[in-house]
Amino acid sequence: MRKIRYYRNLGFPLDKIKDLLDAPESVVMDEMEHHITLLEEEIKEKRLAVEVMETVLSAGRGDDPIRNSDLAIIALDMQNDLIAGGSLACNRILRILPQLSDLFVKARALRVPIIYVCDWHKKGDPELLLWNDHMMANTWGAQIIDQVAPEDNDIIIHKNLFNGFTNTKLESTLKSLNSRTLIFTGWRTHVCVAQTAIEAFYKGYRVVIASDGVDSTSQAEHNFGITLMDINYNFEFYPCENILETLLEQTESDLPL
Repeated sequence: MRKIRYYRNLGFPLDKIKDLLDAPESVVMDEMEHHITLLEEEIKEKRLAVEVMETVLSAGRGDDPIRNSDLAIIALDMQNDLIAGGSLACNRILRILPQLSDLFVKARALRVPIIYVCDWHKKGDPELLLWNDHMMANTWGAQIIDQVAPEDNDIIIHKNLFNGFTNTKLESTLKSLNSRTLIFTGWRTHVCVAQTAIEAFYKGYRVVIASDGVDSTSQAEHNFGITLMDINYNFEFYPCENILETLLEQTESDLPL
């Protein structure tokens, strides 16, 4: 009974306790480590839920926390060809996935639109002259990475050039959403992210970069993109952890001129 009470206090379910009672010590230790991992994930999920609720409350907008918000998230090229097995695989993409996953969860809870702008290539596209075949239409490589996969109300827009506005429905979609403040996330800070963000600037949008939600194939390329957008265009940069809270809490008098 003492062992049963001990395992119950640790949060093990009864069926698992039955297996542990006569198990060798090595098996018990493995189960302990696995249980700790599950508990840590559960704690993280609950902390994120608390953060979302606190943001909703602090926004002070009742049942519709973003009815006066003009925010939208732009997620560029978050696709399978960038992960293991893909034609442009790069481990650096893995560095931004956890915080983007959390950011997207918050955004959906706050009803901030998420727009995935994705490469979608066909034979003969000009970009394929510069790069190997990648993100080819209707292939696994063109699908969005599971860890940041879209949900029902998210929007997917296909592009075949670096600039997410060129030959796409991005601008008309933003107009239909009344979105004027764009949070940029995604892949290749100095290419697709920078080109699309700069185009947004020229079109009159307020541009904000998720500082730890963008990356490139090398640190030098990433730094170049950040420097370009910071020095030449004076874009705003905030970490994924508090970017939504920061923007939602700003009043009109706080906005940059």
